[in-house]
Amino acid sequence: MKCLVLSDIHGNWPALQAVLAAERDADQVLCLGDLVNYGPQPAECIAWAMKLSPPSRVIQGNHDRAFARNSEPHCAPVNRLFAQAMGMATSSLLTVEMKHFLAKLEPLQTFRWGEISCFACHRVSGHPLNSNSVQRLNDVNWNATELTRLHSDIILTGVPGNLFVLVGHPDFLFLADSHVALKTELNGTVVVNPGSVGTPADGDLRAAYAVWQDGEVTFHRRTYDVEETVRAYESLDLEEQIKQQLIEGLRTGTCLATRPVAEAAPQNTKKHINPERISSRG
Repeated sequence: MKCLVLSDIHGNWPALQAVLAAERDADQVLCLGDLVNYGPQPAECIAWAMKLSPPSRVIQGNHDRAFARNSEPHCAPVNRLFAQAMGMATSSLLTVEMKHFLAKLEPLQTFRWGEISCFACHRVSGHPLNSNSVQRLNDVNWNATELTRLHSDIILTGVPGNLFVLVGHPDFLFLADSHVALKTELNGTVVVNPGSVGTPADGDLRAAYAVWQDGEVTFHRRTYDVEETVRAYESLDLEEQIKQQLIEGLRTGTCLATRPVAEAAPQNTKKHINPERISSRG
């Protein structure tokens, strides 16, 4: 069984089309959220997601929830101006049905692929999984007290192992939000972040995604027509400075709508086997 794992499309329809064209033989899709914001074509991306049927799954991201409820997306402070401006410029492009679809998406899902248990969410806030360094995963000095759930996040403070009090030691934990691909193993669970389709943050402007096939994860990149996305901004009522900064981010693979670039490069793995380096394709 082959599953296309993708996330953080952020209204970049040409990038999503390139990924889908490259993986036409995928049996199902796992989309880890943030179909909207920062990019100029959120309606097209939502329309695609609405056509998916089980066993494909779509997780609610923080920007999806914000668009559905006209609320704050709780993104990084440095990006709030961009999120608010693009929200105002593109929210009207969505139909009532599209916003209803975003509102009904589940922020957390547990499921099985055959004998393999999986847990998927958009992000783990306050956890080293979303930090700059994979090495912090086992930082003994990182400790606190609380574990709870809020909207599209797992909000976590406590030792790294406390994450599994909530998710229950799955074989695979899928998450997103950082816009940087990551694969590591923590307490026997393989943790996978596919990176961002629409706004990569690792200096590579190609759309990023992952493929899960029979227990093995591979990371991929796909070239798309960035200038087609750039042209789509022209129809938006958007301050020129904000528009140009977002466009520059797309052209360089360092979009402002991201968190810091992870220090560790993505790697291939089979469950419970040490990571091995891979090369991107596309």
